[in-house]
Amino acid sequence: MEEYEEFGLTKNEAKVYEQLVRLGKIGSGDLSRESGVPYGKIYNILDSLINKGLAEVIPEKTKKFVPTSPKHLIEFIEEKQKKLEKAKEKAKKMKQFYDVKEKNPIVMEIGRKGFYKIVKELKHAEDYNYTIKWTSEYRPDWAENLRKNLKKGRDIKTLTRYDKETEKDAKEYLKINKNIRKFSNEGVAMSIIDNEQVMIALIKSNVTLMVRDKPLAKIMKQMFLDSYKDAEIIK
Repeated sequence: MEEYEEFGLTKNEAKVYEQLVRLGKIGSGDLSRESGVPYGKIYNILDSLINKGLAEVIPEKTKKFVPTSPKHLIEFIEEKQKKLEKAKEKAKKMKQFYDVKEKNPIVMEIGRKGFYKIVKELKHAEDYNYTIKWTSEYRPDWAENLRKNLKKGRDIKTLTRYDKETEKDAKEYLKINKNIRKFSNEGVAMSIIDNEQVMIALIKSNVTLMVRDKPLAKIMKQMFLDSYKDAEIIK
């Protein structure tokens, strides 16, 4: 039955079609019994086979059904193959787009939605995640992710703009992670992850970049740690 299913027939359609080919002209009741398909379903299945060109009705006193020539099954299979080839070509084009995107070391997005899109696409830290925050926006999902990373032993450090606007949210994060320090910031947000990725949000330009480049990540990591070492601890 599996070979018929691959051609686009359901399991019950395959059972009924096989019995039609084996038995020839037959009534619905006998076909139900021979195929093992419940009688309540037999007419829907026969209608489907007729629509696919694989069965015909013989207009006798008691309605009978016969299979069409196997050439119709071949045509049906060939039509499926054509559709599969089209789907395959479309998948190839999608893969090309995906490959270009993956190989491109820089992704740029515009606006607030673009910022959140890139944040969502950032890899999960395995070693460290160092961030520079502009707003310290508190979100429960981000807070939960922070807890999980700390629990797994990841090194999570933050430099944040700390003023009346950001103080409340920054203190919420401090309850979870003590490695947050003050940082003078005129409009940049950044994440440096595992010597692999750097996200840079230019607040005034409303542009967010994600850069997949190890040399850049390593340099930004060192610059971050130098700044973090001298940054003021939040009390």
